[in-house]
Amino acid sequence: MRRHYSAHHAANTARRTLRCLLATALAALCLLAFAAQANAVEMRQGWWLQVKSAACVQGPKVLLGDIALPQGEIPASTWKELAARPLWNAPEKAGHQTALTRERLQALLRYHAEDIAGAFALPPQLIIQRGGAVISGPEVEQRVVDYLTSQAAKLGGDVEVKDMHGPDAIFLPSGRDSVEILAGAPVKPGRVNLVLEVKGSDGKAQRRFAASAFLNVWKPLPCPIRPLNRLEQVNLANIQFKRKNLAYNENAWDGTGGPWRMVRSVGLDQAIRMTDIEPVPVIARGDKVNMVFEGENLRLNVKVEALGDGGVGQVIQVRNLQSNRKVTATVQDSATVVVR
Repeated sequence: MRRHYSAHHAANTARRTLRCLLATALAALCLLAFAAQANAVEMRQGWWLQVKSAACVQGPKVLLGDIALPQGEIPASTWKELAARPLWNAPEKAGHQTALTRERLQALLRYHAEDIAGAFALPPQLIIQRGGAVISGPEVEQRVVDYLTSQAAKLGGDVEVKDMHGPDAIFLPSGRDSVEILAGAPVKPGRVNLVLEVKGSDGKAQRRFAASAFLNVWKPLPCPIRPLNRLEQVNLANIQFKRKNLAYNENAWDGTGGPWRMVRSVGLDQAIRMTDIEPVPVIARGDKVNMVFEGENLRLNVKVEALGDGGVGQVIQVRNLQSNRKVTATVQDSATVVVR
């Protein structure tokens, strides 16, 4: 009888515990639903505030307009009033910075702007500087994109800037300072390394930041419609232009000039590079041609034997048929090489 009572009591206790757990879960769901409903009502107003990841303040207090940007359709009068609202104390001295985590930022906004605390979209971190100016990460990125786009214009084709790496923001000591973008080498497709140099109003460099981006340049390039073999003369009937990325086709042939022949075999649809072709030789190995030597007061014309193939403008080795002496000369045409 005692055991029966204990089992019954245990069952009742378990049921009560289960009911408590269900009630707690239901309360939590109600709170979540209420929060979601509140957010939905707030979003139906048509605006919210995006907090920046980097900001500068000019006075002793951080103003809402210093750290947030209005999003959506907010009345101008409403934003003017909100932007002027003072929040917490700014860093004490000019040039000093304060870093706030998302959690700390959320707590501060709940305390200083409780009435609109749910209207903020928060970054992982906010850095605030007293005085000066700041160039935000998106603005830095846009400047790099504009710079690379203008530099790549001379390459022709469609320019695409991707996979950017750089500072999240650049703080300037003064609003009169500027940032100049420098490239260590001529800009070409592929990975480009840059330097972002902060200059004072006197033009002197103050700080430097590293940045990089991958530059794609899409352009029609000549490709074989069938494999082209070594020493085969390039015939445009066997070529068609296909859109290719210069980032992966360095030193590509543009389809002009010639006549050309293949230095190495190139497969179907592969872009032809300048290293894959060479001018068709106008002088072949073993040809007997005239060699013209031009000095300041002397001009000689002797017969020589070509010891290699050469196109116009190329340098080949020839052998003097009279003295057997070997010299290098530049091919002028199919019958003449020149030594200067």
